[in-house]
Amino acid sequence: MAILTASNLSKRYGVEPVLRGVTFSVEPEEKVALIGRNGSGKTTLLRLLAGLDEPDGGDVARVRWARVGYLEQIPAGPADVDVFSHALSGAADVQALEIRLRELEARMASPDVHDDPDRLADVMAEYSQVRHHFEHAGGFTLEARARSVLSGLGFLESGMKKPLAALSGGWRVRTELARALLAEPDLLLLDEPTNHLDLAATEWLEEYLQSFPGAAVIVSHDRRLLDAVTSRTLELEGGLVTAFPGPYSIYAALKAQQIEQQAEAYYRRQEEVEKLQAYIRRYRAGNRATQAKSREKRLARLTSTPIEPPKGPQVMRVVARAVPPSGRTVVRLQAVMKRYGEAVVFSGIDLEIYRGERVGLVGANGTGKTTLLKMLAGLEPPSAGDVTSGTGLRARYFAQESATALQDDHTVLDEILDGHPVTPEQARTYLGRFLFNGEQVFKHVGMLSGGERQRLNLAKLLLDQPNFLLLDEPTNHLDIPSREALEAALLEFPGTLVIATHDRYLLERLATRMLTVESGRLVDFHGTYDEMKAKRSRDAQRAGRKARRAAPGDGDRSRERPPKSRRPTFEEIATQIAAAEQELADAGRLMADPELYRDGERTKMTRARYEEAQRRLEALYQLLASVEAGDR
Repeated sequence: MAILTASNLSKRYGVEPVLRGVTFSVEPEEKVALIGRNGSGKTTLLRLLAGLDEPDGGDVARVRWARVGYLEQIPAGPADVDVFSHALSGAADVQALEIRLRELEARMASPDVHDDPDRLADVMAEYSQVRHHFEHAGGFTLEARARSVLSGLGFLESGMKKPLAALSGGWRVRTELARALLAEPDLLLLDEPTNHLDLAATEWLEEYLQSFPGAAVIVSHDRRLLDAVTSRTLELEGGLVTAFPGPYSIYAALKAQQIEQQAEAYYRRQEEVEKLQAYIRRYRAGNRATQAKSREKRLARLTSTPIEPPKGPQVMRVVARAVPPSGRTVVRLQAVMKRYGEAVVFSGIDLEIYRGERVGLVGANGTGKTTLLKMLAGLEPPSAGDVTSGTGLRARYFAQESATALQDDHTVLDEILDGHPVTPEQARTYLGRFLFNGEQVFKHVGMLSGGERQRLNLAKLLLDQPNFLLLDEPTNHLDIPSREALEAALLEFPGTLVIATHDRYLLERLATRMLTVESGRLVDFHGTYDEMKAKRSRDAQRAGRKARRAAPGDGDRSRERPPKSRRPTFEEIATQIAAAEQELADAGRLMADPELYRDGERTKMTRARYEEAQRRLEALYQLLASVEAGDR
């Protein structure tokens, strides 16, 4: 039985229809991708599925027992609570069970209940039921899991204590994502969950969703995540939803095949129409008039239902233009250090980039990737050391947020004409490749969406014919077709490229050398992103095996404690977690025994044992998250 069914949904805003006759269903545990161009109505559809908005027509049916979790792109909510408390509130039902357990424990310890066998039996019966539900819902490990989820999404312990009001929009979205995951709903609706996530957090989320036991509908431009998590793809186009089997890569192949088949059928039909028309014109009045009349009837039947030529999605047609070559060494960094005030961003950086290289730049948010790109582009001086540009270099830097590079009071056309030797007609033709058509070229920059700003900034940058491109998150705000058009252009770009991005699909297609910013240092790997990940995984496995071989034996009491410098392995921590969970469960069972409450001292000791096991479990989950982050 489907967990959710959308039947003939329609929705319009003003006179514009956004959805018309949308019908599909989602099975329990099924992970579904919902894709479509920016502005196609994906968020509108998710809000209808979540029950936050009402459709103009049709209905959404969910099974009665289903709990629904929804992550919106721009979350709203309380600002006066801290991150940890807000994340925990996603599991409000579990928290309510714990409060009831404490109330019942207090009642069992009170003389008026404890000395009355009938009342004690009633309270114990309720306590047993509540505790069973609490344990089944993961209540004993809730806070530990909350810390693990928040840590996986990039929060440090100090960050978990911050009020929501102090967070940027990106960190607020991460908090809401943690809250949605901790609710453990039966159906999860995610609207661009990887926006604002760095690579480590994105990969953590991918692994989480792969093991998530419920169903999910995921709107995302992250093709790598969709391929790893989803098993079916829903395409929203022209207000209608079409279902395709398989994840995004299979959808893309099937969609291309569908367009090709439609084109072939259309042109075959057109060819037949033209042949019939030619025959009729030639023989209408001759000795073959009867045959011509017959062909007129056939032509009428053929054209009675007009067929439009197939149209693929409108995408940017970015063309990589010829560029003057630079010298062999594009840029050289020697003993570079960068600081802002007392904070050191980098130190001891040595790096050479050569002509024609395609370099991927990765690292956690806030580690200094943007600063490094600006130094490579000559826009940011080092605090110490030397940055030397090669001969004939024409570097252009693409900012992560394009607003700083554009003037709001300019039109789109003004931005291209300003400083570029092109005529208005040439500029309009060029802008058409970036989806600015007709009257759109007269639209003021201040009225553009995030994706439109990205496209305009790219248009300006490529028009300058650079031979060294430095791109900082160029796919932000771009939908999948536009990302693929950009990828195609960058693959043809004849110059040198350094690109900082969280888009693993893009990295794997473009980069043949990887730079990773870690703790103020630069790790240089000559190979693709996937090759780098595979090497790190092998290194972590070897380190784990080495640590296990070095672990003390039962008879070697002098080596019971590992050296302080040795980092605990995943397997060691997992073993300790299992032991702590067992201790927590044992203490919980003792607390369910009514005889416990006859002895006040024993009650305190058991309660302390329970709380200590809970604290130890939380600490172990934090340690596990840090080890996983280090392995990444």
